[in-house]
Amino acid sequence: MKLEEVVEDREKSIESKEEKSFSKFLDMIPTDLIHEILLRLPAKSAGRFRCVSKLWSSITTRPDFISSFGSRSSTQLCLLVCVRTSKKCRIFNSIPQHDHPDRTSNPHVRESYEIVAPKFYHYHGSESVNGLICLGAFSVNIIVWNPTIRQHVKLPQPSERLFVCNFLGYDPVEDKYKVLCISICRYQDPLVFTLGPRETWRVCGNSLKHVSTGTLRGKSICINGHVYYEAILRVDGTFKTEEYRMSFDVRYEEFNIIRKPAEAALLKFFFNYNGKVAWLCSDFSYIRFWVLEDKEKQEWSQRRFIRPFPGLVDPNVYLRLRGFTHDTCEFIYTETTSKAIYVLYYDPKRNRIRRVKYEGVQDEEEDFLKNNIEEYIHYYPNHCESLVSLEFGGRS
Repeated sequence: MKLEEVVEDREKSIESKEEKSFSKFLDMIPTDLIHEILLRLPAKSAGRFRCVSKLWSSITTRPDFISSFGSRSSTQLCLLVCVRTSKKCRIFNSIPQHDHPDRTSNPHVRESYEIVAPKFYHYHGSESVNGLICLGAFSVNIIVWNPTIRQHVKLPQPSERLFVCNFLGYDPVEDKYKVLCISICRYQDPLVFTLGPRETWRVCGNSLKHVSTGTLRGKSICINGHVYYEAILRVDGTFKTEEYRMSFDVRYEEFNIIRKPAEAALLKFFFNYNGKVAWLCSDFSYIRFWVLEDKEKQEWSQRRFIRPFPGLVDPNVYLRLRGFTHDTCEFIYTETTSKAIYVLYYDPKRNRIRRVKYEGVQDEEEDFLKNNIEEYIHYYPNHCESLVSLEFGGRS
């Protein structure tokens, strides 16, 4: 027994010396260099290394570090794919948008992990905003979710709101995130909620009373501090209605009406095209859409590109357009079968196509998804890693 105790004491002594040596080594590294080292790590590692020391924790939680990390991550965008079954939610994080520019098949996905799905939440068709995603179902379940660090915040229930759409926006000037709440059945004043402690819903001043179109699958995009979504307004105080694109200035909380281009084949799908709103048209031979060139003058211009050949993947697979990559300037097409996820990136200027086939759907998901593919698989293009903390409200 004494010999075992001696050996154990020696091991503890060695461990203690190693810890002290490591601590001295860390003290020798300049703070600026530590900042740069941590800035180049994946978000998961940067978050985990907060436990190394108080210094490292203070560095990685500073607003300037989180902002710099977000700027770096915005150059490494991915397609975030969420596969939700009846019991859980799997996140494939991520299918890179910037790798493998040739025509080769790329089966590699950087990381795959599972999380417990928030119950009774609906997944919007919107893109993520700087790595954050807004989810919601009716008015009692509205959350903002950071899948990178697996945190979410549940917002309080808006008063006197039963059926709503919720849109997430970001103000880059004041570095604030806000959630916009719009009714889908009653002409009520829009509500806005600023993410942060002790915040509440408030009515937007001098706002236009309108309703969001469609259902809970509200679609929105956030570009340069403005949230764009589709809305219905009454015409000149009558009971006649007309559909418009609405622009919401996140900083000043002001609304502007954007009139449709003169086009009969407009679809209910719009996306961010080189920092401008693009409105897709129905066309069998071309990718055809209108781009809002001047929001103030309401000027639209048309773009048209030859549609890529669908034979590059399974002949039974029908490709669906999901958006436009911000970093590589390619159109994103996807299709999911019960066995695999297909992603095709099409660069119309170079007439170049690259594709990804991910065969990561598990057996139990395969059985569930056979008849529910489009309803239970959700795509978030141009997603980036984020260290923005949501601890003020909740945690997943």
